[in-house]
Amino acid sequence: MLGFSTLFGVAALLAGVFAGDPFFIVQHGTATFTTRVDPIINPGAISTHVHTVVGSSSFKNEYTYENNRNGKCTTANVVDDKSNYWAPQLYHKYDNGTFELVRMNRVNTSGPDEEVHEFPEGFKMLAGSSKRSTYDDNDYANKAISYTCLDYSGPGKPDTHEFPEYRCPQDLRANIFFPNCWDGVNNWLEGSKHVAYPASGGFDSGGPCPATHPKRIMSLFYEFHFSDNYEYKAGARVWANGDDVGYSSHGDFTNGWPTGLFPKVFEAGSSCDVGFSIEKCPVLEPIFTGSGGGTCTPDDPSVIIDEEVGENGLLTALPGNNPLWSANGAPATNNASSSSSVNSTTPSTSASSATLSVIGEIHLSPTHIEGASAGGQCKAKKRRLSAQF
Repeated sequence: MLGFSTLFGVAALLAGVFAGDPFFIVQHGTATFTTRVDPIINPGAISTHVHTVVGSSSFKNEYTYENNRNGKCTTANVVDDKSNYWAPQLYHKYDNGTFELVRMNRVNTSGPDEEVHEFPEGFKMLAGSSKRSTYDDNDYANKAISYTCLDYSGPGKPDTHEFPEYRCPQDLRANIFFPNCWDGVNNWLEGSKHVAYPASGGFDSGGPCPATHPKRIMSLFYEFHFSDNYEYKAGARVWANGDDVGYSSHGDFTNGWPTGLFPKVFEAGSSCDVGFSIEKCPVLEPIFTGSGGGTCTPDDPSVIIDEEVGENGLLTALPGNNPLWSANGAPATNNASSSSSVNSTTPSTSASSATLSVIGEIHLSPTHIEGASAGGQCKAKKRRLSAQF
């Protein structure tokens, strides 16, 4: 069982480095919730699989912007970040059929500068699909889900879209890039159909938005690091939904940032190009905790489902009794309500195999827009830091 850390590695962020642009990294402490709750896919009910959740302490099985903002604390080292960020919990499967929970032990959120709209109040969205068992390289929604194997002993390995077929001594990183085009009207549509990836130029680009989703929003990028302290064995890395290949990685976001904060940060320009040194940004300094993220207890502990999820030892089955499903596809009865297919300009097909341990990083990065009907506008440019971080 791995311990927690409250300090984090530098997050990788989109493409292109622009000196002097606002760029800051918000650090989070350990997960506040590890439970079968998902207020987007299963509002008011028990989720089909376990998630690890950071952000506002007021996380519940139903989302409202007001509830997020009213959280008594946050895992972030910027006290006004009352959003919630979550992804499926990762498990390691042993040969005897038992499962070990791989603890999420770090998360960062960060953002640079280009003209964008901030997330409006009540906004929520998804990336990836908890039922996807194939891969199509022509589909941006598929390409937006990837893994980076960190190994400093030799040349870097290319990213993969399934669990890599080797051990990752300096962490296996699960990458989730959210859509950055919005219909400009809805804070949510079933299946996250109010958002989409660009029509061309790449899933993580400032390329043109499709006519159906003409408004550019801030780009949101998660990186979850898992300490891969196991000998590689195909099929031993398992997401909480039963996927032991890796195609079904996905992320959820509910907005809890205060309206008007991001435009001020981006107006501050290079004075907020501070990386981890939040205290040097004049806009963020007053709401900086002075540390690298912290622990935060739930406002309402009853939100946590009363079941064993692996925090106290090995499990004989995944919570929710989710079966392993590999490249054969998710069982029809498993995660039926958890499928989230985000709009892409292309379709999906293919499969492979894979194995794991955790960390998480969440990056906020704005992207270009022309006039939108809601949310504030910011100026932002995108950058990507070295993959070794």
